[in-house]
Amino acid sequence: MTIACPTLDLRHAVANARASANLSVPLAWAALTLTGVDALTFLQGQLSCDMKLVTAEQASLGCLLNLKGRIEASVVVISIDSGYALLMPQAQIAAVKARLAKYGAFSKVSIAQGMQEIVGLIGAEAIPSSLAATPYAATLEADACYVRLPGAARALKVCAADTSNNDALAINANTAVIAAWQAEAISGGEVTIDQALVDQWQPQELDYHNLGGVSYQKGCYMGQEIVARLYFRGQLKTGLCWLRAPWPETIDASLDWPIVADDKAVGRVIALAWPDEQQLWLLASVRLAAENLQWRLSNGDVVALTRHDFIRHA
Repeated sequence: MTIACPTLDLRHAVANARASANLSVPLAWAALTLTGVDALTFLQGQLSCDMKLVTAEQASLGCLLNLKGRIEASVVVISIDSGYALLMPQAQIAAVKARLAKYGAFSKVSIAQGMQEIVGLIGAEAIPSSLAATPYAATLEADACYVRLPGAARALKVCAADTSNNDALAINANTAVIAAWQAEAISGGEVTIDQALVDQWQPQELDYHNLGGVSYQKGCYMGQEIVARLYFRGQLKTGLCWLRAPWPETIDASLDWPIVADDKAVGRVIALAWPDEQQLWLLASVRLAAENLQWRLSNGDVVALTRHDFIRHA
């Protein structure tokens, strides 16, 4: 899959957007609400995270797995007055709702698409000071729920759809703002499962276990045996990496180009973004023992890659 490189002017605009202290980002996200006396028990048996840890002050990353332990959908779970809301890309809503309805037929749980507006926030001034600095911390303020995301200063704002236009943070839907959000997600090591990534990855390969998205102590859920085996037998051979490459030109890039070491393929690119005029950032799953990483382009040339630690806390 080829990704068109932005113009240098647009890359400059992305860098400026990333540096903003107060930026609101439109997201094509939606929510499913689960209510009823069995909502907690039901979700505990469906999601990879420990639902008992989800409170008004603590959200959670989680995922739905298939029988092979691969991710069908990723969600951010928040507590609401009458149950829980699962936040996810709009394109995943129908499939997730159908799966939950199938397995929830004999539970006292109601599943519906919520009416919430979900907005991304970048910058310290955009995020309430009451929100803790750890990933997936949550807080309620002025009729909205805020959830901290991995990264220097990133969060989700969840509010009633008809009140978002009254927010002092005006939504700016330009390309640079969206690209800035994508770049900051890479630096935070956050992978959101979209249609292109369904059924391809086990949660540990995407570092979900280090973000609280996988519990090894709770009971069974679909795919749990595979996930537990990887953990208890120490069989995980690949891990999520933030990689940077010099990229001063306006040359397109492809998710299909392999990451190599000693001329052998050792990793796959999951996402990429141009954060400024000089660099290209990659989010990739790479063999843990691999060193001297390079990216092999379609013409046979290679570009040196450097690893960087994720920015997980504000």
